[in-house]
Amino acid sequence: MGDIRIVPITDLRRNFGALTADLPLINKIILTKDGRPFAILRAADDEKKRLMRDCAGVFKGTILDNDKVWKEVLQRRSRKTAMDL
Repeated sequence: MGDIRIVPITDLRRNFGALTADLPLINKIILTKDGRPFAILRAADDEKKRLMRDCAGVFKGTILDNDKVWKEVLQRRSRKTAMDL
């Protein structure tokens, strides 16, 4: 999340479904009219929260469902102990 797309408003009209399908995954779409910024389109906070809930537990039952692996990931080379999240 953090991606920003700049899209002419005519493209939005023609490809609304395709352009907004992954809107919760990106930060915002800046719509342009005559080459100038016209409006900003973002997903509602509730939609982003729903997406995060759907992704929770995605590693369950995989090799990444291992505390040892995550301990190593969270430990930087310059640190002697793992950082807390």
